[in-house]
Amino acid sequence: WRAREKTCSTARLTPKQNPAVFATVTDMEVRMLNVSKRTAYMILAISIVVEVIGDAMLTASHGYDHALLGIAAIIAIVFSFFLFSKILHIIDLPIAYATWCVVGTLACTLLGVFFFHQHLSPIGWISIIILAAATFTMNMWGTPAEDPENAETESRETAENTNDTNREENGSC
Repeated sequence: WRAREKTCSTARLTPKQNPAVFATVTDMEVRMLNVSKRTAYMILAISIVVEVIGDAMLTASHGYDHALLGIAAIIAIVFSFFLFSKILHIIDLPIAYATWCVVGTLACTLLGVFFFHQHLSPIGWISIIILAAATFTMNMWGTPAEDPENAETESRETAENTNDTNREENGSC
């Protein structure tokens, strides 16, 4: 850091004096997906499907008696978390996590009933319907409506911040 000093305007700054001037794009910012909300929901759906497949393999492994199924289940669930983590900057955490959990629960319930011949009481079915309705309601009206004017302003500010960061990295002010 000491060897890398820059001059902006007429002030001579060092990273120790003003670390914000020397801030670079972090690995996290580079690895974030730049996709639409619709695409983020598709990635969330894929994450849910992978998680349900992992849960089904976990059930089919009979408590890891079938080691390959157990290992495949762990890999699928970890991959599901990986996909889920990639959309959290686009879909708010409460909405994304509620959707991921409830849709996964609904899918696993149906999987258990139809493929593993497990049973659910009438109260269980009513609970499943309430979960589905609550998740739908949360996704439709659970967050404030996006203001197109603010969204455009935020996009412009993000682009300007990226340009500022790139200029700082290249040594120009």
